[in-house]
Amino acid sequence: MQSSSTAKPPSVHATHVNTPREASQSWLRGAGPLKFTVIGLCALLVAVVALGAWYQFGHNERVYNGVTVLGKSLSGMSKQEATLALQELAAGYPSDKVTVAGAGRNWTFSAAEVGVALDVDKTLDAAMSVGRSGNLFQNLGTQLSALTGGAATEPLLKQNAATIENVVAQIAADVDTRAVDSKLEKGSDGVVTLSASSSGTAVDRPALALALTNAVASVPFSSVNVTTQVVAPKVTEAALNGTKTQALLLTEQPIVLQAGDETWTMEPADLRELLTLNHGADGSLTAALDNNSLAAYLQPLAQKVLVEPTDASVVIGKGTVTLNKDVSGQALEVTGAIAAIEKAAVGQDAESRVAVLPLKEVPASVHTEAVQGIYDSADSLINQGMRLRYADDGYILRGTSVTGFLDVQSAQGGPGPMQLVIDEDVLANRVAGVAYYINRPMADARFMMVNGVPTKVADAKQGLKVNIDASMQRAKQAIESYTGGDRLQVELDVAVTEPNIKDTDLGAVNTPDLLASGTTSYVGSSANRAWNVELGTSHINGTLIPPGGIFSTVDTIGDLTLDAGFKMGYAIMQDGRGGLTTVPAEAGGICQVSTTLFHAVFRSGLEVVERNWHSYWISTYGKPPSGLQGLDATIAPPDKDFRFKNNTGNWILIKASAGKGTVLFELYGVNPGWTVAIGKPVITNVVKTSQADIVEYSDALPKSTGKVMVEHAQDGFNSSISRVVTDSSGNVIDNWTAKSTYAPAHNRYLIGTGPEK
Repeated sequence: MQSSSTAKPPSVHATHVNTPREASQSWLRGAGPLKFTVIGLCALLVAVVALGAWYQFGHNERVYNGVTVLGKSLSGMSKQEATLALQELAAGYPSDKVTVAGAGRNWTFSAAEVGVALDVDKTLDAAMSVGRSGNLFQNLGTQLSALTGGAATEPLLKQNAATIENVVAQIAADVDTRAVDSKLEKGSDGVVTLSASSSGTAVDRPALALALTNAVASVPFSSVNVTTQVVAPKVTEAALNGTKTQALLLTEQPIVLQAGDETWTMEPADLRELLTLNHGADGSLTAALDNNSLAAYLQPLAQKVLVEPTDASVVIGKGTVTLNKDVSGQALEVTGAIAAIEKAAVGQDAESRVAVLPLKEVPASVHTEAVQGIYDSADSLINQGMRLRYADDGYILRGTSVTGFLDVQSAQGGPGPMQLVIDEDVLANRVAGVAYYINRPMADARFMMVNGVPTKVADAKQGLKVNIDASMQRAKQAIESYTGGDRLQVELDVAVTEPNIKDTDLGAVNTPDLLASGTTSYVGSSANRAWNVELGTSHINGTLIPPGGIFSTVDTIGDLTLDAGFKMGYAIMQDGRGGLTTVPAEAGGICQVSTTLFHAVFRSGLEVVERNWHSYWISTYGKPPSGLQGLDATIAPPDKDFRFKNNTGNWILIKASAGKGTVLFELYGVNPGWTVAIGKPVITNVVKTSQADIVEYSDALPKSTGKVMVEHAQDGFNSSISRVVTDSSGNVIDNWTAKSTYAPAHNRYLIGTGPEK
């Protein structure tokens, strides 16, 4: 260590200003004994400050030593520790009770009941502020005082204003008494009298709440006195004397009510029930009959005089249309009726106490002129009718045929403008009914060999098909714009199909070659069935088909009815339950004719235009020489037909015969040189049938018929028979497959229940 020299520095010949260090060293060199005293005091002060700083640092965020609350030492505790200690103290603090007296009663409440408790947060803040609320030396003094002599912190309380308000309300409930107003009352004799008024008492709640708040602000609690106020009645006897006289005038004499031909009497008892007292803005009180009560009293009377208006309407019945004109109604004018009663109520004598209640007219919502046009349109449409026409054909719908699809309803779903409403489904059915008479298939001119001479036996006809939906829309639009007058005319939407052959040169007919034939047996058939087969075959025999012509079995045979010469046989029909059954039918057995013809056509290679299979397979149709399993053709006018096209380029002649149980069809023409390859039947999806007998009853058969077997058990199956036709050069000109699906048939018997014929 180097020692510092205290010798004076050498003098220099320049002006010199002492530095602070030099000045202090100079002072130290010259101060003498005082110098050491000052140095000692400064050192002591520094030591004290350092010690205080060390003490404060050691109590950072902690309560200084010596601080207590309610005798509980919080010395050196952190805020969290002090909070827990204060919460333990708060559990039973304060234990004082506050006493409230007044109105001859006393109430005592605990601190908790008035919402008073130790405020832990504020008390903690107060404890933490000891030794921290002054300057450095003040804080050191306070800390030293607390350390040596202790520092008791006053506990701080918190209050719940809502709880104090509840206590006030509880006391008020015990003390308050209501003021009693003087009233107009009916005595036992029905006379209006005045009841006596009396004052009430009420606690001065704001004052009591303030007194309670101050009393429990610190411990110990102070006692509290209740202050009450007098509550004066709103209505006194003096205020009602004039009103009493007025009330007696209103209620002690009857009032007669008149409305139209009706009369009622309001008796005094009724009037007293309606009496009310009205307080004016100036504090005055008047007696009157209550308007709302009068309105309620008049409701039953209003119902008695009420006449509902009748709206004009157009009613469409069964073939009729009726115009109902509007009729006004009447109703009680309640506001005017109340005014009339109030006027009569102040009358002095019986004559002036009569109230004529006004009635008002209630107009109909729908007036006659608003529906007159609808009526005119409907009336003309129902009586004059609507003609659905095509060319020269026309059918008139009127009466019930029109009312079935016509109705009237509001255009807005309620009272208001009316309009005609059309049921499109029914109208479409009407159009379909007319279409039945207009529709017809296209028919080429028909030719037959008559006594060996080619002859035209029927002219060609256009095919006509009514478009039901389009025609219905035309009719609907016409009806909606129709205003009455002449009969409504509606042109139907009809599709026209021109015939392919209208006429031809019969001199070119030449049919030298047998193209193919078909043969089936009807041995064992009933007499009626045999008749039908033979008659149907005769209708086709001799038919000539020109090149390109399409042959229709249904058109050629004609109507399959009793009137056309056919007899009752049996046919497969839907049973109405989703199944099939065999039932008596006109021309039953005719399908053997179409099936045998189909055999010949199939084997000839001619183009098949339409072919339908039977619901059940009939095994006799599959026997040689022309039959195969699945090779059949059924007809059921107008839905099912057997049709084929003459695509040989030359005329074809059909020769047909039926007799001795055999049907034979032969097709003659000019051999086109085709090769017809026919595959074997491919049978799939076999469905086994039951051999059990099924017995059914039919009123279409007379009782004398007995039990007749009309169906034989036969498995169901799918059949597919291919046919490929090639020309002389080997080119395929037709590749067609006869596909069929048959349901299982059963051993079915019919027993007749009908009358003898």
